[in-house]
Amino acid sequence: MEIRGLHFDHLIMFRVRDQKENWLEGIKVMEDFPLNHEVYKNGPVLFSFEEEEDGEGLFTYFMPINTEIEFEEGITDFAYLNQYQLNQSLLLRHAQEEFDFRTAYEKVKAYAVAENLSVEDSYICVLLNVYGEYIIDLYVPLKEWSEVQ
Repeated sequence: MEIRGLHFDHLIMFRVRDQKENWLEGIKVMEDFPLNHEVYKNGPVLFSFEEEEDGEGLFTYFMPINTEIEFEEGITDFAYLNQYQLNQSLLLRHAQEEFDFRTAYEKVKAYAVAENLSVEDSYICVLLNVYGEYIIDLYVPLKEWSEVQ
């Protein structure tokens, strides 16, 4: 477990409501995006998931690209972000070793309690494509440093 920040410039954002186990579907949409819009992906795809009932929730996917982009009117699933930044987060490398993202998140929360750190109720998964396989890093934002630090 490490404390790390995360920063990207020029990102495409895509939101979709779906079942938790369908997290890979949004990745496929994001990876097809550059082919249709004359931009180049220049970083890993990342996503957050806000769980609701029955495993369904809102996925927000982000993909760094090489330049700014404007969307035509009527396109509501995609948006452009100039910058995405997490200042201080707990990082669990290779979170796919856990049963699911929720289990990995609970592991980070337990570590935070043991270290007297306060974490947010959210997480970001960063998907690193290494030789055709995904390595997943889980970032859990810190609320602020505890008084004990």
